[in-house]
Amino acid sequence: PKNKGCPLIECEFPPLGALNKLGDGSMRSAMEVDTANLAFGKKLIQGISLPLIGPKVCLLTSSAASAAFAQKAKALGASSCVSLREGAPQGLTKDVICVLIAPSTKTDYETAKTLAQVNGNKVVIVNGFAKDPRSIPGEATMAYFLKPLTYNSQVAGYLIREWPNAWSTVDATTKAVLQQSDDATILVSGTNTPDLRESGRLIQQSYGEQAMRNRSR
Repeated sequence: PKNKGCPLIECEFPPLGALNKLGDGSMRSAMEVDTANLAFGKKLIQGISLPLIGPKVCLLTSSAASAAFAQKAKALGASSCVSLREGAPQGLTKDVICVLIAPSTKTDYETAKTLAQVNGNKVVIVNGFAKDPRSIPGEATMAYFLKPLTYNSQVAGYLIREWPNAWSTVDATTKAVLQQSDDATILVSGTNTPDLRESGRLIQQSYGEQAMRNRSR
């Protein structure tokens, strides 16, 4: 993490390639999102904790997650698995790394902050949902971020961040990096969330320039 006093790390990306499924409200799409988040959680656990070496990983599921989701999470290979519906994990030593998949309630975020800032555990949040400006402190690290940027109802670019690298605005067609930014210039004040307006403007400008070039040929 960028701040040793706040070992709270976040990863945010579309769990599904079909963006229209992420907000259509259907049960089928919701189940596909859950499956994709669990699949990423399994890979993350395997990448963090090596067999016979460690460190131990405690997998946390949201207090709003279904019983079926919590049950599936138990099969991902973590050292322990706790549903926040049953309360915060107890007795964790500081060397245990916590992975919280798809938090969506105030209780979820408060638990993550307490584990990181009070207990001293490293906490990785995967695809947090229903966040407000106070959900995750500005001292937290956005370790991985991928946000498709749309224009004219299609994906025209991306805002990408792989910490400790800069935030990059990338044109989806040309793959050109239109701008690179650091935390001080792109994050909304007091949060670890980027302001998308400048990236969106650059993508729109690039899209327009490409359209003009194509018309002039």
